[in-house]
Amino acid sequence: MTGGSATGGRTTGGGSTTDGGASDSAATGGSATGGNATGGTATGGAGAGGSTAGISKDGEVLLSKAGLTVVSYGGYLNGESFQQDGIVSYGGYQYTAFWNTNRHVVLSRRSLPTGTWSTVELTDYTNSADDAHNTISLGICPGDGTLHLSFDHHGNDLHYRKSVAGLLTNPATSTWVASSFSAVTSALVGSTKVSLVTYPRFVTEPDGSKMLFEARIGSSGSGDEYLWEYDGTAHVWVSLGMVINGTLDSINAYPHGLSYTKDGTRLHLSWCWRETPDASTNHDLYYIYSDDHGRTWKNNASTAVATSGSSYVTKSSSGIKVWSINQNRGLINQEHMAVDSTGRVHVLLSHMPDAQADDASFDSARTKSQFFDYWRNTSGTWTRVPMGIPSIASFRGKLAIASSNNVYAILPDLRIAAAEVASNFATWAVLDSTDSGRFFSDPLIDTARLMTEDKLTVFYPQKSSANIYVLDYSIE
Repeated sequence: MTGGSATGGRTTGGGSTTDGGASDSAATGGSATGGNATGGTATGGAGAGGSTAGISKDGEVLLSKAGLTVVSYGGYLNGESFQQDGIVSYGGYQYTAFWNTNRHVVLSRRSLPTGTWSTVELTDYTNSADDAHNTISLGICPGDGTLHLSFDHHGNDLHYRKSVAGLLTNPATSTWVASSFSAVTSALVGSTKVSLVTYPRFVTEPDGSKMLFEARIGSSGSGDEYLWEYDGTAHVWVSLGMVINGTLDSINAYPHGLSYTKDGTRLHLSWCWRETPDASTNHDLYYIYSDDHGRTWKNNASTAVATSGSSYVTKSSSGIKVWSINQNRGLINQEHMAVDSTGRVHVLLSHMPDAQADDASFDSARTKSQFFDYWRNTSGTWTRVPMGIPSIASFRGKLAIASSNNVYAILPDLRIAAAEVASNFATWAVLDSTDSGRFFSDPLIDTARLMTEDKLTVFYPQKSSANIYVLDYSIE
């Protein structure tokens, strides 16, 4: 398949954002090839003592003309913000996965920066649920060069498989075929089945020798968060156990992300609680961190609050709530979190501005919602910055951090905004919206690539189409 080219113009960012109300309170404590496209550049306002935020589009490629287009919960099964990750890089190659119209998992890879995408269709498993929860997540363990995938869950038995060892170590000479991947299994540790799985995510540990796997076990309004760890030397999984216990209080946590400090070893976790299956009962921003790869956890004030597998974070744990956001505010779960090289934590959330009255209808509240950057400095102080950018239905965005520590928000409808470290992230401006109107569902980004270069890759399905595009940008 061949993708067409596109050309963009130059735009300029600027202007401040306003909220229009008093602040919420801070709480204590297929084989495809595509033609490259060229785009324009955009810059924000200069800030003293730091790099000016700027973005330029390097190109785009049509990944597939056969993406599954079932719409569920307002979005596609390809492109949901909680996929960690939907597109990921390692060793000069980029990997992604999607459901095709045959309802099979398709794995694709290319050499960076502009290699041809090569695909493998895994025909031994067929999706049957028209459910946007049932996405595909990818993980990489550099320790043994394996690619891991977990897919098709909404309270189901685990669906997991991994590649042969070394598949990613020498990708130019490795065989990219279906037989390079194991059969589907519902077990990680021995033959013990993992059940009631939703929202699987993989996180590569900083030294590359091990990898974490996290998932909700339970249901909306009554679920727990569990951790496992894969050892690239022994090639086996171990269970670290429960981290967050929601079933105790008949609630569940919705993580906005589980991420390490960029170029660091601290693991960060933020979330909202949901009281019932009704999304209007999402509330508040919570935060904990771990300095031992998820074994023990501390609250915002660096006080120990949990040990995975034995003592858990619960609704009553002290010092975990960092910002109060009431129910009936249109707060959407599982937006995104990113952590810069100094350890500053940014959480992208969208909900109604304070001037809006409470609205118990989630869909109605979302029509009045806007994006906010909640960020934590290295002393543990949280700040909320309104972006002044409206949300779109129940779609969610992503955060990307450049080597300058400027922060970029990749928002639904492919609006890309930025805030500069030099201004203490006080002002957000949209730098690029030239592709607005083309895409549908949530944009996905390659966070692993951003760890090594200022290159932003966006995976995005086209609106009212089976086409899936991959777009590349340079950021400053």
